[in-house]
Amino acid sequence: MEGNRKLEIGNSRPVCRISGFRFAVSKFARLSLLILICLRVGVAQAQEAGPTKNQAAGEALLTKASEQVLNSSPLAMFYYSDDSVGLASLRAHAGAMSVLAPQCYRLDGAGYLHGQLPPGVEDTARQAGLPLMPLVMNPEFNRATAHSLLHNPKAQERAAKNLEQLAEREVFLGWQLDFEGFAPADSLAYVRFVERVAARLHRDHRLLSVAVAPRFSDVYPNISPEGFRTGEWGAAFNFRELGRAADFLVLMAYDQHTSSTPPGPVAGYEWVKAALDYAVRCVPPEKLVLGLPLYGREWDVPARAATEHSLAYKDLKLFLDSPGSEQHWDDLSRTAWFQLREGRTLRTAWFDDARSLREKIALVQIYHLRGFAAWHLGVEDPEFWEIKDGK
Repeated sequence: MEGNRKLEIGNSRPVCRISGFRFAVSKFARLSLLILICLRVGVAQAQEAGPTKNQAAGEALLTKASEQVLNSSPLAMFYYSDDSVGLASLRAHAGAMSVLAPQCYRLDGAGYLHGQLPPGVEDTARQAGLPLMPLVMNPEFNRATAHSLLHNPKAQERAAKNLEQLAEREVFLGWQLDFEGFAPADSLAYVRFVERVAARLHRDHRLLSVAVAPRFSDVYPNISPEGFRTGEWGAAFNFRELGRAADFLVLMAYDQHTSSTPPGPVAGYEWVKAALDYAVRCVPPEKLVLGLPLYGREWDVPARAATEHSLAYKDLKLFLDSPGSEQHWDDLSRTAWFQLREGRTLRTAWFDDARSLREKIALVQIYHLRGFAAWHLGVEDPEFWEIKDGK
């Protein structure tokens, strides 16, 4: 029917033709139309005059969440990755958290937002009164995707608008931008994008945090006095400018040793301190959150090749229970490590257990930081939950 409809306006009364039929629009119809227009204008004016009941409820939740996060001392942020073990940990320990950051949203190169909260997470968080600050990433930390977005103002504006609208609809406290792997040459472009998103969120009194990889100097490439290098991953982050734009930065102080290095701590104590020494020179400590690894890594070295994978606490059972296993504590890195030989394969594991995490959480007080952010729920040493303020 739509394709056959058109409006004809002449000197006589308005006429509407629908599929060959001709109707004259009566005075009654015109009066009805006028009443409908007035009603719509009245509704619009009422919406402008004040928030609806749902809007008021959302604003009340947002205010409460903001106060909870800003007044937390220390801030205890926990990351969630989509798995059943993580959900069980969330349900058991939600009361010990200040804010939950699920890793579940992505921005593509055109600024479109993809993803959703994992099943069960939202209900658990809402029941516990736990504010939500989801992570939004460049998919798979793809450099080309980030470059496309960061050099397209229309895409950036679309992204900022999408983030603002979804945060309002879902009553999120805000967002954490977790863009990684982009080129150091795009550092300033990323700052401008962060500024754009922050401006959108701040006008609704929401918060923006930004995840940053460790660096040890303003210079890249470099070697710090302690002998640590700023990698390309970290060189992309301008700590000073990002610290000005965002409400707080999360220093991802982990992945010191990976598949591209020999076995070693995920986050050695002296390495974390060196990263913090640089960070606090650039950003006020009250805007810094220390990222903690709740996980470990295992390196298996057979006769011809080496493999590496991340390790949950439950995976340590082999090392803890095997009679031939060696169990050590490294005083320099303040991290536990284990070794086990199986035939021609040497298995080496480094793990941040409760003891090593206690050492790192103490740095929050030593450096007067806002708090810590732990990656990620479900892989931690159960005794971690007995730690409070590093004690």
